[in-house]
Amino acid sequence: MPKKKNVNINYTNRSFESIKADLIDHAKRFYPDNYKDFTTPSFGSMMLDSVAYIGDVLSFYVDYNVNESFLDTSIEFDNIRKHARALGYNFANSPSTFGTVAVFILCPSNSDGTAPDMSYLPTLKLGSSFRSIGGGNFILTEDVRFNHPKNHFVAARFDDTTGATTHFAVKAYGQVQSGIINTVTVDLNDKAFERFKKIAIGDNNITEIISVIDASGNKYYEVDNLAQEVIFVETTNKNAKNDGVRSILKPFVASRRYVIERDDSGTYMQFGFGSEDEDSSAVTDPAKVAIKMHAKKQISNTSFDPTKLLSTNKFGVSPYNTVLTVIYRTNLPNTVNAPALNINTVVQSVMIFENPQDLNSDKVLSVKNSIEVINEEPISGFNREITADELKIRAKANYAMQNRAVTKQDYESIIYQMPPKFGAIKRANIVNDPSSTNRKISIFVISENDQGHLSVAHDVTKNNIKNWMSNYIPMNDTVELKDALIVNYTVDFSITYDRAYDPNVVLFRCVQRVQEHTSEVGYIGEPLYITRIYEILNKLDGVIDVKKVTIKNKTGGKYSSTTMNLKNATSRDGTYIKVPKNVILELKYPSTDIKGTVR
Repeated sequence: MPKKKNVNINYTNRSFESIKADLIDHAKRFYPDNYKDFTTPSFGSMMLDSVAYIGDVLSFYVDYNVNESFLDTSIEFDNIRKHARALGYNFANSPSTFGTVAVFILCPSNSDGTAPDMSYLPTLKLGSSFRSIGGGNFILTEDVRFNHPKNHFVAARFDDTTGATTHFAVKAYGQVQSGIINTVTVDLNDKAFERFKKIAIGDNNITEIISVIDASGNKYYEVDNLAQEVIFVETTNKNAKNDGVRSILKPFVASRRYVIERDDSGTYMQFGFGSEDEDSSAVTDPAKVAIKMHAKKQISNTSFDPTKLLSTNKFGVSPYNTVLTVIYRTNLPNTVNAPALNINTVVQSVMIFENPQDLNSDKVLSVKNSIEVINEEPISGFNREITADELKIRAKANYAMQNRAVTKQDYESIIYQMPPKFGAIKRANIVNDPSSTNRKISIFVISENDQGHLSVAHDVTKNNIKNWMSNYIPMNDTVELKDALIVNYTVDFSITYDRAYDPNVVLFRCVQRVQEHTSEVGYIGEPLYITRIYEILNKLDGVIDVKKVTIKNKTGGKYSSTTMNLKNATSRDGTYIKVPKNVILELKYPSTDIKGTVR
């Protein structure tokens, strides 16, 4: 064999067949006298297959790794989440739902039996928890005062002899949110100081971290990124009586801070690399920062960077030689919703009575044991795990938004970015009123119940959206949050089938294909393209022609009460149905709302 040989290598061959063909051609060209047996059972063929196999596998993993390095081509959900986090979108797929429950107690009557004894009407403290029939846990988010004058009082028990009222049933309402409170302790006493310490605290279904406190009582604060030092904390307004404002927000330099990271393996807290001696939680004295400006014979520059007052290069304090107590709330997607009359069990109730030392202990215990709960209305939010494609879109929108609301896409991204602990929205549509002189913007939102059907968003969720958006929208924008109207519809179609096929099988496939097409609800104001249904049906085997597709409005009973004349909303050429900007279409029951005939 000659020492120098010009070997033409085709570097574009990456599949098994192309690599093997290139190897065979290489052997025939440069080793014609050494090897001639290229039959399938030969040893040489086995070696060629092995090398081609290895090349094919290596080529696959090279392509796969390259694809997973970019957001647009990533397939694995965990990698997409990491790309989204790099773009500033920290995704948490553990949404909360909010709702209202009715709470009942039996209160002893006063001496003459005409009214309840007000001294035995307690306050049910926030943090009390309830359970639904489906196993979901719901936590009271506010104190419930049973002595409130707007509560309902009904005579419930009577004396068998005199007929006088002995007990009154009291009905009050309280706001709840889904979730279970858990506590975990992290012992760092035997751990050396570690920069950018990362601590695992639980599964990836953690909705929010409520508090992080070390053994010395120091509190750690969650921030968007470790470079963020200043946060706003709520403080009591001492002049609240005159100002009419209960609390005020003050800037606070959080030297002890952390960020949350989530992946498929769990939820993690990551700290900075400063130590107790290197960082401080106090705001720098401006005089110390500007001290270089004084005692000079010349004046070169009279300005200084105000960020120096709150600056650090340690990214916060990393805890060590202590014990961290972490309190967090978790949610499971299949237990966050509850149909009406589904929450009926009191798990934990904390009642406080005024002047308990003056009350009869037996009566107090009787009141505590009498508590009951029920949800008169459904509690619903977001019941479906987000898809990989939707996560990509949200991450891109969040990156383009740059923490400000200017365009329609900015407003939508802000709503979808709201932390799950405040509730979740299925769809949102932003409509700008061109005739308005005060830059009024209408936002139409819709939620989803435990059955996966569209439902009106709860008032608490909408109020949280307003508060959340106030951090981003311009001061001169007027925003109105409204409920989108749900219009349910049915699909009727008629086809001509090929006689070589079983008509029942053809019809079943057609209905199944339309169900797949309508399984994902559209956006608010999105048109319904009838031609798309024609297209997918015509592509099925056994279908010669689609004669007619009819879309009808369905109302009453389990359907939405909103009526819409879909015939008048259909375009002149019959290709699509125009939907108003405050309306969303839903095919609610695919098994019964899609019907077809074959001819």
